[in-house]
Amino acid sequence: MRKIAIFIGLFLLAIGLNAQEYNAGVLFGASISQVDGDGMGGFHFIGPQGGLFINRQISKQSALQGELLFVYKGSGIESKPETDFRVEITASYVDLAIYYKYLYSERINAKIGLVPSINISHKETFAGVEQTEYPEYRKFGLTFSVGGEYYFGEHWFFAADWNYSLISLRSGKAMISDYNALFFRFIWEDGEFYNYLKFSLGYKF
Repeated sequence: MRKIAIFIGLFLLAIGLNAQEYNAGVLFGASISQVDGDGMGGFHFIGPQGGLFINRQISKQSALQGELLFVYKGSGIESKPETDFRVEITASYVDLAIYYKYLYSERINAKIGLVPSINISHKETFAGVEQTEYPEYRKFGLTFSVGGEYYFGEHWFFAADWNYSLISLRSGKAMISDYNALFFRFIWEDGEFYNYLKFSLGYKF
């Protein structure tokens, strides 16, 4: 929590410095996610997300942007009549996104970047019962992100981005099986990877 407080402090300090050269604001919305490699599939987990951003234009058609966001990620079971005994994940992270932005027009921007993240909490449930023994989660993660923004006013805009883990959310090898107990390997070694979309309403000060 101390590291998070330092990140937030530095972020707010940056907003206060050279205010005329920087744009800053807030983002709030929802994250829709799944965990690739858990044997389920489907974007059935929806959680809140939001935070602060700051950017600076570096040329006529480009800018750099930093975002400090609190994001819920995880996996959920598709709603259906029959009982399905699979593990659901609920986790919260602080994401510190760093983007390069292409300013296509006054209203439309595209962005691409990397998102270092810190795991704050995580929980796994199986058939509605919280589990206490499972492969350890990594404290730090790294995600690739690509998205865009659309301004529908001087200050208000809509943002959407797709994010994918570059490293497994767990440390070491995690042997994960589906409900038929069939073991498999996903991409590199055994692992699980966040695959999520973020939809945000933003306000630029």
